[in-house]
Amino acid sequence: MIMKAAKRAQTIIELLETRGEMSVSELSELLGISPANLRKQLAVMQENGQVIRTYGGVMPVNRVPDESFESKLHKSVAEKRRIAEQARKLISGGCSIALGSGTTVFALSSLLENLPQTVVYTNSVRTADNLARCASLEVHVCCGILRSHTQTIIGSEAMEYFRTLKNVDIAFIGCDAIDHDGNVLSDNLSVAAVEKLVLLSAKRRYVLCDASKFGKKAVAHIASLKDCDGLITCQPGFGAVDDYASLTEILYA
Repeated sequence: MIMKAAKRAQTIIELLETRGEMSVSELSELLGISPANLRKQLAVMQENGQVIRTYGGVMPVNRVPDESFESKLHKSVAEKRRIAEQARKLISGGCSIALGSGTTVFALSSLLENLPQTVVYTNSVRTADNLARCASLEVHVCCGILRSHTQTIIGSEAMEYFRTLKNVDIAFIGCDAIDHDGNVLSDNLSVAAVEKLVLLSAKRRYVLCDASKFGKKAVAHIASLKDCDGLITCQPGFGAVDDYASLTEILYA
């Protein structure tokens, strides 16, 4: 029963991601449960910060429209390039790589073309398209729901894909924030759920993040730095990095 409720909660989040605010009657009909039982679950989900209840309905936590991939791509370009170059040093030919979404990870994908006999798994359409020109790479893209603004694949199918991957050699993800306690965060619950599994699919796990995101908060937890092998960033001496150094290795670009 617990698992059923958990799966239904994920389905609710996915529906709200694609449709925005929905009425209880509409949602209960889609899910095949009574409005009374749905209201009970929505109350729990609101307490957990997963949804926002409205009069007669429910809406996603992420009410602010996504910033487009193209817009993010043109921010902190030099920093992202340096972080990507540092991450590239950790990768050798013949390995398997899991790549999350985000523009810093996309920058890393642009540096992989000369890797021989390498397998890449990703939930980013833009990253997959970028790697498609590399004949030496075997590129796998998960299925799921496509978020059009960010070209990121989310949903239960994407989660199950990365959950079943075992012993990937190395994983890289980006994020929207890292708080003072070293929690790696996303602005989106559904994205965070997949990115977490991208990390967990690998034996070695790295977060790519520029210093502008340090000490900030976001709604969804991806991972803790203490469970990662390293944080790759710029600007040594930035205040928050001192706190993070006790949690994981800091690699400066």
